[in-house]
Amino acid sequence: MTDPYRQITFAGNGPWAAFSQNELYRMAGEANSGPLHIRVLFAAMGRMNAFGHAELRVGELARILGTTNTSTGEVTPCRRDSVSAAIKETKRRGLIAPESKSRCLVLRHHVFQKSTKDRWRCSVHDLD
Repeated sequence: MTDPYRQITFAGNGPWAAFSQNELYRMAGEANSGPLHIRVLFAAMGRMNAFGHAELRVGELARILGTTNTSTGEVTPCRRDSVSAAIKETKRRGLIAPESKSRCLVLRHHVFQKSTKDRWRCSVHDLD
């Protein structure tokens, strides 16, 4: 029997592509990667587990979306209301699921899947 988490199957068995989670997470932290809603998507893709959940530490998304002083390397976190607005916009565009929040961004299974045997839990949404 094939483990369903080790294979990627989209509707109609259509084509799919792979991406580097490390690179997308890095790009989420770069202001020139695009508007905040795209950077939220990159953060989710960079951290997602086999369930499509990208669990983040408290304040992590604000730091990722923040600005970096090029001379000192110091990061100024994004304001809380800006993080909330970015998450709402990402949801509105259908890029992340409605249950997403700043501590866990959830990708839609019909768009994003991960083939892996590592199925860690999501403490934010109480999933095992």
